Amino acid sequence: MFTGLVETLGKVIKIEPIDSGIQFTIETEWENPDLKIGDSIAINGACMTVTEFSDLGNLFKFYASFKSLELTNLSRLGEGSPVNLERAMALGQRFGGHMVQGHVDGMAKVITRKQIEAEVEEFWVEIPKDLQRYFVKKGSVTLDGISLTVVDVKDGNIQLILIPETMEKTNANTWKKDQKLNVEVDVLAKYIENYLEQRSGS
Repeated sequence: MFTGLVETLGKVIKIEPIDSGIQFTIETEWENPDLKIGDSIAINGACMTVTEFSDLGNLFKFYASFKSLELTNLSRLGEGSPVNLERAMALGQRFGGHMVQGHVDGMAKVITRKQIEAEVEEFWVEIPKDLQRYFVKKGSVTLDGISLTVVDVKDGNIQLILIPETMEKTNANTWKKDQKLNVEVDVLAKYIENYLEQRSGS
């Protein structure tokens, strides 16, 4: 379980095809982050497993299967690509953002990006048709692992306003028109939908 509050940016420094997928090596600014093999880390919002790490924790590897690559934008990463990183929540940790599973539901597309105030950016993002029913004004969404508030919803697109703090500490500063972003809808919306479907069918 994650919160969508990105802890740090990492950088892809090596990509190696192995078996039925790809192994990525990520460089981070973490020092002694208490990582161990088998830990879960959200990479651009996709929950992945640490398969190897350096003594200082500033380098780690993870493996993505072809299925994971098909369903996420990890397949679009190259050497030097920035990635949003968040470790799984620890018991007793303060909870910010919103409830994030790290299960990517699809890929959204950046439609427009515009600066509306000093260092404040407006984005309109196109949501896949099969996910559009989950979005409401002032609701939550996770894009590339970032917990964000939906400002407006129009014709299947959502409006986002990103503050300087978010732009500085995440890969949102690299987002551009037509870029694909991992999207995870609010899990509470899915639970409610399932409950209502079960209730109506009973």
